[in-house]
Amino acid sequence: MKQVQSYLNRFGCNLVVDGIIGEKTKAEIKKYILNQKKGITWVRCDDQLTNTFDDFGVLWIGGEVASVFPCSTTAGKHYIQNPITHGGITGTAIAARQSVKYSHVFRSSPNWKSLWLGAPFFAQVGSIKIYRDGNKDNKIDEINVQSGLFGINFHRAGLGSFIDNWSAGCQVVPDKYWFEVVKHFTNGEKIDFVLI
Repeated sequence: MKQVQSYLNRFGCNLVVDGIIGEKTKAEIKKYILNQKKGITWVRCDDQLTNTFDDFGVLWIGGEVASVFPCSTTAGKHYIQNPITHGGITGTAIAARQSVKYSHVFRSSPNWKSLWLGAPFFAQVGSIKIYRDGNKDNKIDEINVQSGLFGINFHRAGLGSFIDNWSAGCQVVPDKYWFEVVKHFTNGEKIDFVLI
């Protein structure tokens, strides 16, 4: 989790980059990130498409930082190299930085095998803004903009270190952290999409 401290230090924080999310790091997160009562804030650390979990998410419970976890806010290598055509534009979906009220709903079930990807997830139910990046240069291009429902969900991303085909534009979290995050939500609960 060194990317959290490195990211915050770019904005004037003076954190030791040791990957330990202690009280000082949590306090700096609260100063920098718009505080939510309950939900997830996704933080994109750069504009590179690295196929790794080089971004981070913040889980808010009761207005406090409950946990910080690695994630990816961009698509994996498979979809970057094999972009989809939608609405006449060929390109990988990359969610734009935005804040959208109640855009996602939590889906769970007593029988996880019945769920998409076999695990609880947040389904997109409200319109969001994305970019369609089609030049395969592994850098986010903020040119081809679309708004709508694209299935940009929040979900698990397996046990490995790479995104690969786990994301075609979704916000994804390694299983090790995802199953801790979802413990705090109930089926049908709506949350905002906050990506900074």
